[in-house]
Amino acid sequence: MTSVKITLFQKDLSQPVSPEQRAKLSKEKSDFLILPLYFPGGGNGSPESLASRAKTFLDEIYAISEVYKGAIFGGGMFRRDDEGQLRFSIPIIQNIVLVDWYDVKGLSSEDSPAIPGSGEDSLILGGFRFGIFAGKEIQDKSKLEKLKSDRINLAFHLDSVSDNGTNYSQDLKNYADLSSQYGMFLVRSSGYGIPFGKKRIGRSLLSTPTGVTWKVAETEQEKEIIKTVNINGINGLF
Repeated sequence: MTSVKITLFQKDLSQPVSPEQRAKLSKEKSDFLILPLYFPGGGNGSPESLASRAKTFLDEIYAISEVYKGAIFGGGMFRRDDEGQLRFSIPIIQNIVLVDWYDVKGLSSEDSPAIPGSGEDSLILGGFRFGIFAGKEIQDKSKLEKLKSDRINLAFHLDSVSDNGTNYSQDLKNYADLSSQYGMFLVRSSGYGIPFGKKRIGRSLLSTPTGVTWKVAETEQEKEIIKTVNINGINGLF
């Protein structure tokens, strides 16, 4: 088993990264930086119009990569793939290079003009093997079962939580239960704002097989927070 350091960035979805935040990120010596769903772009526009601005949004992530030296998962943006299909995707960037895209499979109603992805449920990067979930994909029990059967016990969840969804304490319990059931370390980075006219709140957290060990307070659901967590006990590649 090994350890991993992960930086979560709970973010106002509509605002760019400030110079002060870039300076703080430059000092974070972590392996991964997890940005929330719908950042950048904030869901301000239709999926088609947002896809036309994908290069600009990607440049925002590259600007972070100029100062932050780990791998960046950030956050969730609409784009046209090589065949011109509309996708909702998570860019994976390191050293100012686009390593890959994760095309979201479980799309929400506001994402529906996009075509669901069909790639792998787990990734290998930086000597770590992990799962990735976007939004409601965390409800996909078959995906969680597959990770468990493959002995993968680390997963990133890029999210933005509906303001009229599960209440705070129940939400924490749900993640604790998932971690316990699947023996999984779940790292959720959640943004806040009004993507597609629907209010979202930030509920970033780290859930482990023994419970939720870090979380934003209920009073911090609309606050920008940068937090690095150190996780011990990650299963190796083999």
